Amino acid sequence: MSKISVIIPVYNTEAYLPRCIESVIGQTYGDWELLLVDDGSTDGSGDICDRYAKQDGRIRVMHNQNQGPAASRESGIRNSKGGLVMFVDSDDWLDRDMLRIMKEQVEESGAGMICCLYQDVRENGKAMHPYAFREECIECKNVRECMYQIHHTRYLTGALWGKLYRRELFQDIDFCRDVTIGEDYSMIIQLVERAGHVRMISKEFYFRSVRKGSISHGGYTKRHRKAFDNYMRLRLRLLKDYPELSSDIIAFHTEYEMAVITAMCRNDCYDKEVIDKLKNDLRVNMKNTLGHAIVPLYMKGCAVLIAYAHPVFIVLFRLLYHLTGR
Repeated sequence: MSKISVIIPVYNTEAYLPRCIESVIGQTYGDWELLLVDDGSTDGSGDICDRYAKQDGRIRVMHNQNQGPAASRESGIRNSKGGLVMFVDSDDWLDRDMLRIMKEQVEESGAGMICCLYQDVRENGKAMHPYAFREECIECKNVRECMYQIHHTRYLTGALWGKLYRRELFQDIDFCRDVTIGEDYSMIIQLVERAGHVRMISKEFYFRSVRKGSISHGGYTKRHRKAFDNYMRLRLRLLKDYPELSSDIIAFHTEYEMAVITAMCRNDCYDKEVIDKLKNDLRVNMKNTLGHAIVPLYMKGCAVLIAYAHPVFIVLFRLLYHLTGR
């Protein structure tokens, strides 16, 4: 039976980290190793990692200088020993049967990657179910089908968590170390192109913590500028390689690129050059955005406002942010 290497990049999540680690320790499948990659935490996260490593021989800790999540994942892969790999964010947690059932799915299907569904759990305990499908599983037998599931149905998410991978997929892969927002999506694209065969199962085994202080809900920084430029470059490559999915790829990227201006609104830090690029891009692709069935109505409205009246969008989003904290 193949050992599963569970890799958790850790940075300043001391309030959530014990729950995350305990969810791995409590798995019904026991042949795992846990690699805790402390990315230069300045709170008590590093001490928590060390304490658990002393209690369980299957747990190893690496203390690194702060370099970002991509570098932590690369360090985890380099030091792991398992034939199967799973990533977990340090403020999230797993269903106790996740490793066992995901491994069974790898063996049964022969797929290079197994994906499960997830729940978004807010700090007040309210759970949401972002994506669900009726089938027991969806089988993507080739790369084109994988790309369709990423960009059209969105069932195959662009996140690295919630998935079990064959180790060989990571051979010579680009971990996108210079990008710290959206780098997981760039890696997923590479991984599905290598895997070819991907299976998605309709089990909610992963629980994602949604909190105000997380990177995805923070204010604008230079990291968002890099993420925006990275999305633009990657979109051009995908449109070239998968022209039959151009409408879906453009719609998908349009939604994610708009998240950059919402980050600006959260901390009143506005990058005029990025806003101008975003406005021009939205205008060029407005027909596709408004006509695409998968793009939610509110996102279509946001696209129109940002493209033609971005100061109005900023005022409205700032008001919403102050009222809801999101």
